[in-house]
Formats: sequence, C-alpha cells, structure tokens
Amino acid sequence: MKLFIFDFDGTITINDTTDLILNIPNQNEIWQIEKEWEEGKITSYECMKAQARFLKGIRIEEVQQHLNQYSVMNPFFPKLTHFLKSANFYTTILSEGYDIALQFHDLHKHIRDIHSSKLLTAKGILTGELEVSNERTWNYNTKCIGCCICKVDFLLQLTKKVQITQSFAVGDGKSDECLFRYVDVSFSLNPKYNSTYQVQDLSDVLKILKKNN
Repeated sequence: MKLFIFDFDGTITINDTTDLILNIPNQNEIWQIEKEWEEGKITSYECMKAQARFLKGIRIEEVQQHLNQYSVMNPFFPKLTHFLKSANFYTTILSEGYDIALQFHDLHKHIRDIHSSKLLTAKGILTGELEVSNERTWNYNTKCIGCCICKVDFLLQLTKKVQITQSFAVGDGKSDECLFRYVDVSFSLNPKYNSTYQVQDLSDVLKILKKNN
C-alpha cells in the first residue's frame, strides 16, 4: 500500500490557522514566544504549550467566526485527495496545528486518519491548555525541534501496522523537513527545505503524481 502524508497549516490551508487563532488575543508575549522558538531557544512543544495559555477564556464560536473570515482551504486539496483515493493510497494528516481549525474545514470528508494538537475546552470555552501526542524529544534527526506531533514516529508506527510499499509527504514547515528524510518521495512548499520535489502548490503535486502513477 502507498502512503501519503499531509501537513495542514500552509499546505491544506493557504495560511497558517494557528497564527490566525493566536491573532485573536494578539498579545506581544505570544510573538515573543514564537521568536524564541524560531531562534531555537525552546522546542516547538514548549512554544505551542506556552502560546495556548493566551487563548484561555475565548469562546469556540469566536474562533470559528475568525476562521470563517480569514482561513481558506487550498482549492486543489479535494482534487488531490480524490486522486489519491482512486489510486488506492492510504492518506493521513499529521499536524501540530489546533484540532479546532482542522474540524472547521471538515477534513474528515476527505481523510479519516487525522492527528493534531488539541485545544481543551470547558462548556464551549477554551481553557488555555493544549493536549499533544508527543511530549518528549524523539531525536530521529540530529537536531530535533521537539514537535507536538512527531511525524517521523507516526510514520514508523504506521509501517509496523500496515505494509507500506512507498511513502509520500507534502508540507512547508520544520516538522515536515524532518519527515522528508524518512519518506520515499517528498514535496516541499518551502524552498528552504530539501525534498524530492520543490513545488509551488498542491496542483503541482497532483500533476507529478498523475504523471508517475
């Protein structure tokens, strides 16, 4: 079976939904934390956990309204997933992004296997807590950034359960760069990261797959 792994923010969506949600409180401390992560002073996990605290007290409806106004899905995502389904690919989404954003875009219509960070709620209000699937450094690569979702580990765990004949991945972030070293074919939407193919959009991915499959 062939496996195709999607990133979410900046890949399935045009923009970064995590940043969009953090723009609701939009406090300077949030972006200072982001800067510390970019400079390698803290892990991705530490960054996401710290930033989530600023979302405490915000209603889910407010987040949904904000996403409805600003978040846009890549129009080629449904076309790509339709092709992958017809070609018998096993598809999954691995994202450090917030589950509320993935749910907003109703991604289960296209892909059932979805893993992301989870914003905890109480009576429809965000608690400022973040539940993640990976709270430790896996060190699959020389410089592990300590992701909330270790995509490499998900890949290796899946290969133990299902016989994968060929693996593919598309993304635009640091966690994807890590994953690209472990899959057979990679598509980078960010020229900073080495991959099998440098692409501009999911439409390019679709063209390449149709040509080679």
